[in-house]
Amino acid sequence: MGMKKEDIFDWLTTAFSEPLHSLTESFYYDKRDREFYSLHFADYLLINEDLTINESVESSYNDSLARVIVDRIVRQEKGDSDIIPVPRLEVAERKRIMEAFSQRINDERLLSIVQQRIKNQDGSQRFDFYFGDEAWEDLKQQWIDLKYVSIAGPIGDFLNAHGIDLDQCTIMDAGGDFSITVSLED
Repeated sequence: MGMKKEDIFDWLTTAFSEPLHSLTESFYYDKRDREFYSLHFADYLLINEDLTINESVESSYNDSLARVIVDRIVRQEKGDSDIIPVPRLEVAERKRIMEAFSQRINDERLLSIVQQRIKNQDGSQRFDFYFGDEAWEDLKQQWIDLKYVSIAGPIGDFLNAHGIDLDQCTIMDAGGDFSITVSLED
């Protein structure tokens, strides 16, 4: 299909790292089309309550992509089993990975900061450490590497559970920035 497995894996790492209960963006796999995609909350404005295309909405999506998005939203709303939500890492798994990382830190001041961030981890933020000047570049890279390797297990479990072969998949390309305009006139 022509898409690199590494690109899809990076996309999945992002999806698994998103805040647990964020409504801003949701991530899915369409088994029928063998394509990963995300929906932004504004994408739901493309359809009416009766699951038809909302003609009073204009978007920066080309017509073909808008139809694909609407089709997937409608299929999801109707319970199509080929639309599979991509999960996000649960809080316990996030904390486990963060704890493993904290074992690498010898600096007592930094360790104290990291331990507080682990304690505060509740899944409401993107799964990451936000280092400022308190950490050195090598340690920041160690975090990125450990996170990537640690998320590989849950991603692999997800792929295996749903029989997804990354060699046969793509990621929907919605372009860069998008806009949706709703006409309030009747």
